[in-house]
Amino acid sequence: MTTIYSLLFCTAFVWAASSCTTPQGSVPEKGVSFALNEYRRQHIDSIRYKIELDIPLGKTAGIMGKETITFHLNALDLALVLDFNADAGHLQEVRVGGQKIGYRFVNEHIVIEARYLNKGKNEVSIDFTAGDQSLNRSDDYLYTLFVPDRASTCFPLFDQPNLKASYQLTLKTPGDWEAVSNGELEARGQEKGRRIYRFGETKPISSYLFAFSAGKFFKKSKVADGREMTMYYRETDTAKVNRNSDEVFRLHARSLAWLEDYTGIGYPFGKFDFVLLPSFQYGGMEHPGAIFYNEPALFLDENASVNRRMARASVIAHESAHMWFGDLVTMDWFNDVWLKEVFANFMAAKIVHPSFPEIDHELRFLLAHYPNAYEVDRTAGTNPILQQLENLKNAGTLYGAIIYMKAPIVMRQLERKIGRQMMRESLREYLGTYAFGNARWDDLIGIIDKRTPQDIAGWSNVWVKTPGMPEYDMDAGKLVQAKDSASGRVWEQPLVLKSIQNGRLVFPNSDGAGYGYFKMDTASKAWFFENYGNANAVSSDPVFKGAMLVNIWEGLLRGDGPAPEQLVHYILNALPKEHDPLLVDYLLGNLQSSWWVFLNVGQRAAYQERAEQVLWQLLNQTKDKGIQTSYFRAFKALAETDDGWQRLHGLWTGKLQVKGLALSEEDKIALAYELALKGKSDGKAILDEQLNATGNPDRKARMQFVIPALSRSEAERDAFFESLKKEENREKEAGYWMHCSTCTIRYGRRAR
Repeated sequence: MTTIYSLLFCTAFVWAASSCTTPQGSVPEKGVSFALNEYRRQHIDSIRYKIELDIPLGKTAGIMGKETITFHLNALDLALVLDFNADAGHLQEVRVGGQKIGYRFVNEHIVIEARYLNKGKNEVSIDFTAGDQSLNRSDDYLYTLFVPDRASTCFPLFDQPNLKASYQLTLKTPGDWEAVSNGELEARGQEKGRRIYRFGETKPISSYLFAFSAGKFFKKSKVADGREMTMYYRETDTAKVNRNSDEVFRLHARSLAWLEDYTGIGYPFGKFDFVLLPSFQYGGMEHPGAIFYNEPALFLDENASVNRRMARASVIAHESAHMWFGDLVTMDWFNDVWLKEVFANFMAAKIVHPSFPEIDHELRFLLAHYPNAYEVDRTAGTNPILQQLENLKNAGTLYGAIIYMKAPIVMRQLERKIGRQMMRESLREYLGTYAFGNARWDDLIGIIDKRTPQDIAGWSNVWVKTPGMPEYDMDAGKLVQAKDSASGRVWEQPLVLKSIQNGRLVFPNSDGAGYGYFKMDTASKAWFFENYGNANAVSSDPVFKGAMLVNIWEGLLRGDGPAPEQLVHYILNALPKEHDPLLVDYLLGNLQSSWWVFLNVGQRAAYQERAEQVLWQLLNQTKDKGIQTSYFRAFKALAETDDGWQRLHGLWTGKLQVKGLALSEEDKIALAYELALKGKSDGKAILDEQLNATGNPDRKARMQFVIPALSRSEAERDAFFESLKKEENREKEAGYWMHCSTCTIRYGRRAR
């Protein structure tokens, strides 16, 4: 790391030195380079933005904007560089100290010569038309999404995380629109049929955390545990809203109370609102004072499985944890973006435990994190948790399973290594030291290293700063680390091995805590499945079962067996014996992945009738509504026979009923997609009928987006996917595909 940081420092020094010789002639590159980031961090502070935006009805007319930026500047050796990733025509006028000035607009930056500026306080005012790239506009609502470097696609600013600033926003909207932003609403008025919202100044926050949304929203307010909250939403199914809203408020209140107790710091940002958006690109986004969520993730169907309910609790806890970890204390540069994500995931896992006492949380952590982390970490193209970043425009490439899934595993290892009390004390010091500022992973490691004689920095160098995963095999009855790709690297972690029948059968990582590939022999795999679910067998422990299933799946992917068709056989035998909802969902996930990814047409045909029979029988027999929903969705995905298609069609029309199974509008849409894809009737007629029957306008819009991908015409499908090359056609693609799992599995790769 010393070498890499030295190179980056040299780059910054060379840029600054060369610019000093010809300060007005230097040209900043597109994005925010590390050098520009460092220079501005050293010389600019006390930033305040006062922004006014005039939002017209509809989504095509321009949004006119005015802003005033005040800041303190401690050097005049270089021109001032503001970021604005929009066409030059979006700029109308730039003023400094109230006087119109000339400026240069180059490589998505506004460059203001130093002769216009003061050493000390400065005021820059800009009239502009807002860029649309990050505004996510629909006809009757819009929302921003500025992470990681997208605020500058909307308005001019210093778009880097370590230049925290206060924001004061005024919005003019159509007269029947609601609006929400980070700051508390100070005034709402009317003017010529328009509605005006003025929001109070925020606490210092990073640019990617500034946000607003406006449109035709319903809203509910509630005082939960003494804290007032307001929820904005679009869902038109009032029964669904009423069924879910109290729980959504309760989960937020419990998360915030837990975090205040754990950190010793009260909620830092005053008011607390959240917005539920129909096709939001992510599960949630942690804007302080205005969290954004994917609406279907919080408004669950009546038969939601425990996995869905826990996922909802987890995403709420995750975004709530960000108020401290990421918002109050933010990474200094986006190479440490994992830091905020790992803390949010780590805290979320702790927070949800009390709400779900019936769940085996060790099993849940194992199944939620390890398989997805392995998915990337086994590949030659994997990356370390802590990556390097030369320009903020590439920050989006850092996100993925390594920071969301592997990092929480590593953080849990750290807590077990130093103890829960030391972890909590270290995090309290970290938050207190860097509150409303920025910090790096190494800052936290330094805090911990002062408290323990252990070499935490050395441990971090392997687990956080190098890529890949260890591999283990058996040698003389013991687990041994295979030769590592990096010379001399030792993955320090405690490991547990279980053996039976005098060591003939061996089950590595039997407690599921170790991270890596644990090779299993054929006899042990076969015994595990033959005895699956037996009350007196070692395989009856849920965590043990989960750990072995993960080992076996990883072995299949690495070519160590079993063969995919053999695993399908094993899973179909195991499912009737399994009653844990987490393990049922994991088995069904592996069944569907094996089915569509690894089996050929002939192999699927050989298992088709048996698979449908097993899933249909379990769908009808299970009394747990959540598990029943899981079996319904698996049957829907796998059914291919004429009998299976008729059952799906009967469920869709309502002529066939399954006791206890209540189908939502989302389920009916998904059934229509499947029926159309399976091609045993007029797919277009089915889709048209479902489109006409869909009452919610946002779900209807989503269907209209997806339907061309399901066409029987190859030319029409190709034209649709070709259209996705244009950025404006991909604005909500992620949110729309999220609701069409079959489309994603069969066609999704073409859309990318």
